[in-house]
Amino acid sequence: MFCCLSIWICILMMYSMLNYQNTSNSFMFIFCVNFLLFMLFLVFSVMDFFFFYFFFEASLIPIFLIIFGWGYQPERLSAGYFLIFYTLFASLPFLFIVFYVFSVNGTFCFFFPFSFSSNFMMFFILFSFLVSFPMFGVHLWLPKAHVEAPVGGSMVLAGVLLKLGGYGFFRSLGFMYFFIVGYDYLFISFCLVGCLYMSMFCMIQSDLSILIAYSSVCHMGMVIMGLFTLSYWGVLGSLVFMIGHGFVSSGLFYLVGLVYSRFGSRSFFLISGLILYMPSVSLFWFFFCVLNMSCPPSINLFSEISLFFSLVSWDFIVTYYLFFVFFLSACYSLSIFFLSHHGNDSCLLKFIYMFVRFVNIYFYFYIFILYFFLYWVLIIF
Repeated sequence: MFCCLSIWICILMMYSMLNYQNTSNSFMFIFCVNFLLFMLFLVFSVMDFFFFYFFFEASLIPIFLIIFGWGYQPERLSAGYFLIFYTLFASLPFLFIVFYVFSVNGTFCFFFPFSFSSNFMMFFILFSFLVSFPMFGVHLWLPKAHVEAPVGGSMVLAGVLLKLGGYGFFRSLGFMYFFIVGYDYLFISFCLVGCLYMSMFCMIQSDLSILIAYSSVCHMGMVIMGLFTLSYWGVLGSLVFMIGHGFVSSGLFYLVGLVYSRFGSRSFFLISGLILYMPSVSLFWFFFCVLNMSCPPSINLFSEISLFFSLVSWDFIVTYYLFFVFFLSACYSLSIFFLSHHGNDSCLLKFIYMFVRFVNIYFYFYIFILYFFLYWVLIIF
């Protein structure tokens, strides 16, 4: 599923950035996208932790070059460095642990029956994945990267690269079982507070990209909590949530890039009345905003129900926190649409044009969300 998600998001990434491909450095951009897709496909295909680490780090190089070469503001340099150094420093202990296991056992395959004796080793393996999610507290690289990245860079960041940590988490569950059982209260409590804090932080944001980036941090916190419950519904809900979030968040970032290319701004204070200029695009804005708050028909609805039941069965007191998290999620998802599309029209817009490919991209995003929803419903029932 992650391989199919990578292929589809990269195809839509190429399709959405056709105007970048008509420039003199178009060959470099196409090479970066193809190299990124190749690395992602290898990450999700290998069966060894060393090759997983190698291709995971190699997949950061093309997204780093895309942010550097086709980003918007000069701050993209610091955003690229944040992305590289956060992931490199967090995953460096993981590399040493892989070498240690290789020296002791000769292999570190995903299906190798092996258990760690040190809690520090298990913590550093999980920490490298939690930074890639990212978990609240080590999430500062994500909003900076999203704000400075071009449209395609934000799409692949939200759609695929955030899922690498979840995939590594799935693969290491067999080795981390006793550590997760022993420290699940610590991590789930931290993620609950982080989701609540991020939801409140989204309510006061004025930048569209930062708001959607922080909502991704909140959603990935739900995925981490579902994985730490170690229940069937928690793990299944986390997997489905990552797939659904890949489509919904990528679609939202594409819509933000579309607005930014016309207005030159992403601020709610300067953008308003979009429904007067592009009503068909506003319809897709509404669709993706309600999908972001997990309304039917969406696989996010199924995944959030699964995560809710798994967390409530883990500890009932979580219900009070989840109520506020879900409520605030609905509030900021609807505020994205209301603040940008209603009100007086902005004076920034001078000329607007739309292509058929814009509607095609929205349709490709939405039809797969609907398809996966029907697919999971048929599997369950």
